[in-house]
Amino acid sequence: MKKRGSFGFTLVELIVIVAIIGIIASIAVPSFQDMIEKGRLKEAVESLKSDLMFARTEAIKRSSNINVAIVENGSNWCYGINDDNTGCACGTVNDCGIKAIAGNQFYGTSVGADYAPTFNFRRGTTTAGGATISTSNYTARVKVSNEGRITICSSNLGGYDAC
Repeated sequence: MKKRGSFGFTLVELIVIVAIIGIIASIAVPSFQDMIEKGRLKEAVESLKSDLMFARTEAIKRSSNINVAIVENGSNWCYGINDDNTGCACGTVNDCGIKAIAGNQFYGTSVGADYAPTFNFRRGTTTAGGATISTSNYTARVKVSNEGRITICSSNLGGYDAC
């Protein structure tokens, strides 16, 4: 008589495979959390940089000064862009005429200090300053020069010049 070959796994083999997958996953999860934290911070600083550049170009395009308000309130920080030479309370609905962004969409981030540049419509210039955005382990700064040049720096995030 011929022996029939068995196909499939035994229960012991299945338990060993599940245990090995569990061990590998427990090693990988902390590095994924670190990667996610870095990604959220990069998204926040890149978004702020992009919107500051947008505000500068809007000032030149509209031939009108454009104001940006970056407001610190812990994890509920926000920033808004407004025209007509007035500031805006970005936490108030419809107070910013052009754009308002809530910082809570970048989970786990907080902004370091209030900053309110006004981009001049003639050359896109403004007062130098910036905002520092941080998570529990990383920080990055969006800097604006007097000429309106916007850059990002970070000493521990990677991919950017050191501050």
